[in-house]
Amino acid sequence: MRLLTRTHLADAERAAVLDLIGRATDHDDRSPLSEQGMLHVRPAPVPGVTHLLATADSLATADDLCGYAQLDARPGGAPAAELVVAPAVRRRGHGGALLDAALAAQPSVRVWAHGVLPGAAELAASRGLEPVRELLKLGRALQADDDFDTRLPPGYTLTTYRPQDATQWLTVNAAAFADHPEQGRMTLTDLREREAEPWFDPAGLFLVRDEQGRLAASHWTKVEDGVGEVYVVAVAPDHQGLGLGRSITAIGLAHLREMGLSRVELYVDGDNSAAIATYRAQGFRTLTRDVQYAAPMSR
Repeated sequence: MRLLTRTHLADAERAAVLDLIGRATDHDDRSPLSEQGMLHVRPAPVPGVTHLLATADSLATADDLCGYAQLDARPGGAPAAELVVAPAVRRRGHGGALLDAALAAQPSVRVWAHGVLPGAAELAASRGLEPVRELLKLGRALQADDDFDTRLPPGYTLTTYRPQDATQWLTVNAAAFADHPEQGRMTLTDLREREAEPWFDPAGLFLVRDEQGRLAASHWTKVEDGVGEVYVVAVAPDHQGLGLGRSITAIGLAHLREMGLSRVELYVDGDNSAAIATYRAQGFRTLTRDVQYAAPMSR
């Protein structure tokens, strides 16, 4: 096995990585990379992002790629990594080699295990890593008789997103997620990338403004593969505690139901008790969980 390090992927390498991700997703019924990670699998280099490829002796075909890891050390958050090993060659040391390389490059790296697959916890423990974060995937059915209370508190109005709202949205999102390792560091480039995705619909990104026209809250919904998602709900800190989060979540859910969707999902940190309580009250239940591991010193 050879371990290759890349700051950007050549066309053949990118094709091989995407093929590996597809095979692993089919096998595990779960993508091994997050949405952000998938956006980074592209030919152009992303400053701070490194690609690790575990190959046979060469990378002539997709089958020669045994495993892949992505190390995200962009500024604004702790370094994080995601990795995947081809289903046919698991438990042969490829995952360990990729993890060791990521730890050598960034000793404080936090490593995601999506879906907590068999062997993930064992591999993490073998390198002295411990769980430091849990991400829950919640879901619920959408019914015709759902009673979503979409009323906003007095003085607030509802609009939808326009490209010129980007700066305001990013400011509120950063403030609402100041302690969040991913959302809190979203940039204009990140936002524009998502706007370019096939699933993006500005009519599904709801904005709430106060009497002075200032952005107070937002709910970005997403529809992909026939499933709705509560993608991002953000409330500006100085407007929290007024019920805006509950109201704008209901507005998004009603929108997804009106589109004819039968299911909706969302992701929430396991220690975000306030958000979880809101979602539980709206009928959401836990579907899966992701766990992030790190060395004890990185806590």
